[in-house]
Amino acid sequence: MKRKSSKVRICRITVDEKLSADLCRFAFCFLREGLEQFTDLDDEWQKEQEKLVNPQSYFKVLNVKKSEAPAWETLEEGQVYLSGEFEVIGDSAKPEYFKVSPGIRKLLRVDKLPLIDEGIRALYSDVLGRG
Repeated sequence: MKRKSSKVRICRITVDEKLSADLCRFAFCFLREGLEQFTDLDDEWQKEQEKLVNPQSYFKVLNVKKSEAPAWETLEEGQVYLSGEFEVIGDSAKPEYFKVSPGIRKLLRVDKLPLIDEGIRALYSDVLGRG
């Protein structure tokens, strides 16, 4: 399912921690080069980085205009967004995977999607099963 792709920047951004009413820490990482189709598996993403953001700067990390970003007040710890040039394959509420698509700009909250949620449950199950 993973095939080569031209250089397109796609970023996964997690609202890591709300430090105060006007300060959050975002954790973000870029999609590994060469992938054309992806989900949310750790090996599909480069090393995670952190950035402190405020109401005047958070939309820049999300890589959208402020008018396209979720309202600052709605950001909560644990929310995960995909930002960049990609499209959803399958039903938008229950995607099969995501596809790199140059020219299509998108910001999508993914932490509540079954594709992501199932992966997280499987990870926790594996970790708990090892003990």
